[in-house]
Amino acid sequence: VPYLYIAPAFAVTIVFSFVSMGISFWASLHHYDAFAGAAEYSGLDNYRRALFADDSYFWLSLKNTAFYSAMSVIGVVLTALPLAILCQKARRYQALFRTLYFLPSITPGVVLALVFYHIFGVWGQLLDNAWTSLPALALLGVWSGAGYNMVIFLAGLTEIPRDFYEAAEIDGAGRWHQFRHITIPLLRNTLVFVMVMTIIGSFQVFTSVYIMTQGGPERSTEVIAYTIFINAFAVAGQMGYASA
Repeated sequence: VPYLYIAPAFAVTIVFSFVSMGISFWASLHHYDAFAGAAEYSGLDNYRRALFADDSYFWLSLKNTAFYSAMSVIGVVLTALPLAILCQKARRYQALFRTLYFLPSITPGVVLALVFYHIFGVWGQLLDNAWTSLPALALLGVWSGAGYNMVIFLAGLTEIPRDFYEAAEIDGAGRWHQFRHITIPLLRNTLVFVMVMTIIGSFQVFTSVYIMTQGGPERSTEVIAYTIFINAFAVAGQMGYASA
């Protein structure tokens, strides 16, 4: 009987995850044009082209995604954790601050991308420079994800017994030593969770790139998801290559 409760979620996972991966793998072994419905078996040609061909931008998009991910992880941790600590200390207005900080996380990504496009592109010209465009996108990701991760950090902070801090104060430990030797070690699992989830999310970034830069300038913001989209839908007959 208990398995009946998870059966719908399990069925959805199978259909939209494993079946989709199977179809994608099949397409990667073919020169497949989804619009024409034509498929010709090609073996590992699509994989060889993605990894070794001169016209492949896979490695460039992987590098851009890795840089974006690194900036996102560092930015989220350095933003969300201090906000969580400040929110924990403001006990009287904690619910208000938590709601305000969380609002960007529930705002649609398209809306955020359009707003930041005008801030960075139209007014600031940051999106026209190959050196500043990717950090600008990462800043949007940090701003939109900091509130959610602040709530995660806040939940972890509330689980730390106050006795540890009181004992440290009696021993003469300052705030920095308390943070370094109590907060960080006891938040290790939370930190790992936030970092892993941020990395996963950053490797899936697409909306902000598509709306704000479309991979430019000079392919400086062409990430993996956008490269897949371009090859799958903007170039005819490339669905198999995009699947690879």
